[in-house]
Amino acid sequence: MRCCVFLAVLLSLVLSLSKVDFCKPNPCGNNLAKCVALKSNFTCLCQYGFYYSEEDCHRGKIFPGIITLKVAYDDSVQIVNSVEYEDLFQRLTMFFKDAFNSSLFKQTVIVEIQPQKESRAALLTTVTVTNLFTKDADIDYEKVSSAINNATINSSLVSNYAATTYCAAFKCDAQTTDCEESMFPKCICKNNFSMTEWDDRSCSDCSKDCSAEENEYCAKEKGIPTCKCMPDFEQKNGKCVSCPVGYSGENCKNDSKLILIIVGTVFGAIILSLVIAVSIVSVRAKHKQDPEKKSLIRSGYSNPNTSDDRQTTMFPRVQTTSGHANPGYQPNNPYEMRSSNRGRFPERDYDDLYEISREPEGFRMQRRY
Repeated sequence: MRCCVFLAVLLSLVLSLSKVDFCKPNPCGNNLAKCVALKSNFTCLCQYGFYYSEEDCHRGKIFPGIITLKVAYDDSVQIVNSVEYEDLFQRLTMFFKDAFNSSLFKQTVIVEIQPQKESRAALLTTVTVTNLFTKDADIDYEKVSSAINNATINSSLVSNYAATTYCAAFKCDAQTTDCEESMFPKCICKNNFSMTEWDDRSCSDCSKDCSAEENEYCAKEKGIPTCKCMPDFEQKNGKCVSCPVGYSGENCKNDSKLILIIVGTVFGAIILSLVIAVSIVSVRAKHKQDPEKKSLIRSGYSNPNTSDDRQTTMFPRVQTTSGHANPGYQPNNPYEMRSSNRGRFPERDYDDLYEISREPEGFRMQRRY
């Protein structure tokens, strides 16, 4: 029972310890030093070329190098607050302190941990480090390399050491910059890139040539700034030009407008063909005569004064008298006709109250008394 209680207390202590933020409050002071929390402790780091001492950062002499460890590589060492990283950090710090054994030596900074690429067996671990000495220390690369190589003879941790460049320790972004070698290297932007005020070792913006005036804009692709043509433009001969007719979108890959143009053209042609066909049918229908109308024209009455069949009229002539042509004849009421045939018609036995006037102005009703 007591054993279980002890384990429970120990477990709670471990859990509470793992949740502790060793950088609160800031143990590295309020100057330029940065606090890095480890698994069960912390370390204070300064900018490149400076070492931490007495809650402040001081400029020192820089000696970058690459060491090869005798331990196999494990991905867990990439996690700063892991047990593996803290163990490696403490062992390396102690190794270099014993190797130099001098008050001029101030700090070892781990720059990068990675597997050894040339290893054919189990991947060994390589570490890029920077050893910092006081600014006025009488020491050079030869003395540093000699001290470290002597320490590797009896070391169970380090198997090899090689000096490297300042750029290897400074770590300029290889994709966007070129490193200019010096004790304090300078990262120079590659073509088509430019730095912002927040950049130090990378170029996170496109060059000034990438502008809206050139129909371009700056985009981030996998964290790298890329100058691209605006929508509805494509790259041709180093310039962004408008898309061909029917194309649009990014790099003019969208051909939906072209499809609409083709479909619209086809339908337009069909509609135009229908209109022409209807017009032709309508014109032919106007010129096509009705059979009854043709028969009426052909059977029209001929001029009584000629026998020429070609002189036909649209409508048959109507004779106004009983078989006699009388151009001056005007038809009258049979009841008022004074002729020899009057006896054939009965006399009118009524009086019209009104009669039609034959005045030239028109018809007028005239009252009779």
